[in-house]
Amino acid sequence: MKYLIFIMLFVSNISYSQVISGPVKDEGRKLLDQPAFIIEGMTNGYAKYELAIDREGNVTSARKVKSNIRMAPAHIEMRNYVSKFKFEKGTIYPKFHHVIIKITMMKKKEVILKELD
Repeated sequence: MKYLIFIMLFVSNISYSQVISGPVKDEGRKLLDQPAFIIEGMTNGYAKYELAIDREGNVTSARKVKSNIRMAPAHIEMRNYVSKFKFEKGTIYPKFHHVIIKITMMKKKEVILKELD
C-alpha cells in the first residue's frame, strides 16, 4: 500500500503540470526561477492560463483559458502568482511570446500531506 501511494504521488506530480503548449515551449524559452506549479490556496482545483511574455522575459498579461475552480478570489491569487514568472530574455523572440501553463491549487492540509510523503 505504501508503494502504491508513492507511485500515485509521483505520477500525480508529473501531471500537475507546468508549461503545456505554445511557441515558448516549442522554441525552448526557459523559465528562469523554476516556480512551483502547485500552490497552496483556499480550494482544490486547477487553472490553465495563456501568458504573453515580452522580450525582457516579463509576463505582460495572463488570461484564464480553462479552470475547474469557481471562486473568484482563488483565480485572482493564481493570476497574480503566474504574473510574476520570469522567462529568458532575448531579442530573437517575438514582441509578445505566448504560452499556456497549468497551475494546481491545493488546500493547505493536503499540501502538507503531500510534502510529508
